[in-house]
Amino acid sequence: MSYLLKYSIGYKTNLVATILKTNFTKLLQPTFGIAAEQFATLKIISEDNEVTQTQIAERLGKDKTTVGRSINSLINKGMLNKRDEKSDRRANNISLTQKGEEILKATIPIAKHFNESVKNKLTKEDIETYYKVLDIILEESKNMYSEKKEN
Repeated sequence: MSYLLKYSIGYKTNLVATILKTNFTKLLQPTFGIAAEQFATLKIISEDNEVTQTQIAERLGKDKTTVGRSINSLINKGMLNKRDEKSDRRANNISLTQKGEEILKATIPIAKHFNESVKNKLTKEDIETYYKVLDIILEESKNMYSEKKEN
């Protein structure tokens, strides 16, 4: 029985995600000094107003340490504020600064154009199917991890 990497869902998904992140970062980095995941962090914060590092990590599917480094980088660039949560000393509320809001406002049209350029070869039905399949894979992946932890 043969196993070919090119038919691995995980491999193919990771390859696509890596190429998308790399190309999007190439659009953002020179002018705005941020990477694709930092854009996503800014966008998450703008959608939820104030969030914790843990919430950001969950939304990005990343560990808190990695997200913490990214947040600290954005704080050092003057794009984010961090303040202690009074009810839980371990949590920090993260919010956008004015500079962070300006960077996000300037980069959203780039993100929209990038997203549309990726989707322009697909039909509406292709896109709907793609999102449906990704949702199934995501849910199944979460369930596999949960089942493994319980056993």
